[in-house]
Amino acid sequence: MTPTETTHSTTIHRTTTTGKPWWHRPVGTNPDRINLAFLFDALRQAKNSDNRDVACVKFAHNNELDAALLLEAQVSGAGFVFRSERAFLDRAATYLVARQGISTIVVAGAGLPNILAEQDLHALVRRTETTNRNREQSITRASVIYVEHDPLVLAHLRTLADADNGVHVVNVDPWDPHAMWDTLYNTAEENPGLVTPDHDQVALLLGGVMSFHGGSRAEAAQIVQEHLARLPAHAFLAMTHLLQPEHPDLAAQALKFEAALQRHGPGTGSLATEAQIGAMIHGTTLLPPGIGPAFAWFPDGPPTNTPVCGNFTAAVVTQKPGPDHDLPEPPWWPARL
Repeated sequence: MTPTETTHSTTIHRTTTTGKPWWHRPVGTNPDRINLAFLFDALRQAKNSDNRDVACVKFAHNNELDAALLLEAQVSGAGFVFRSERAFLDRAATYLVARQGISTIVVAGAGLPNILAEQDLHALVRRTETTNRNREQSITRASVIYVEHDPLVLAHLRTLADADNGVHVVNVDPWDPHAMWDTLYNTAEENPGLVTPDHDQVALLLGGVMSFHGGSRAEAAQIVQEHLARLPAHAFLAMTHLLQPEHPDLAAQALKFEAALQRHGPGTGSLATEAQIGAMIHGTTLLPPGIGPAFAWFPDGPPTNTPVCGNFTAAVVTQKPGPDHDLPEPPWWPARL
């Protein structure tokens, strides 16, 4: 029996290749599938000269434009879910660089570049460094590593690569933590990789990546735990995930959003309860305010004009503890060779 893939226009039966289900394979230029990165781009907004919100699409294709319209018709303000995730990641990254001394940011499932180049995450990090650096601080810049495995998305991301400025693009699957960290650490080569776990202060950003893993939330949690296992001690994780709110009315509307994503969007997209998100980050130390809506994570001021669907995505920043040699190693600790 072959897996079934649902798009906004048709239902397609697909076989698997190399043991991977259809949702695990990159979309690329396949016209029968919705590319999540391009769908996000279709849901972005900008301001015109009159300061009114207008559609401003740089990369999205007709498939993703149609899907975005259908999602917005089904769930009012649906694009805010994606925009609030990206805004949270920007705030978390700048906080980690400015206040936690992070020297390497790994953006897993990076998606497309921003509409405005100055709004890309690495550009925000550079401005934060300039603002917060004083005479006594090092002039060393934090490196930003964008990780993707969709070939079409990679083609756009590579326009950002600037090794001299500490901006790198890596082709590897973020749903395969061992392959990803082997690549970043470059364990199979004599030359060191982009990340040096013994010296770098590392932060991993998983922005919505696990929401669209087509397996169970338990399987998604296992992947996050494997990422944590490969991270150096004291590393940080900033993550977003589609959330099933506890309030029954909000939960019902969130389930409607989930169904719309699966029917009109990429064919995947799963809500997680707060407890399920907690299982993903088990063994780490949560930073305030804990697990909550992405739009509410330390914004510049009180949120305004927030649609109901702003409660459908959770954000969290957490830290991996250092080793305690007086205690047995927890089950998610990396295996020693």
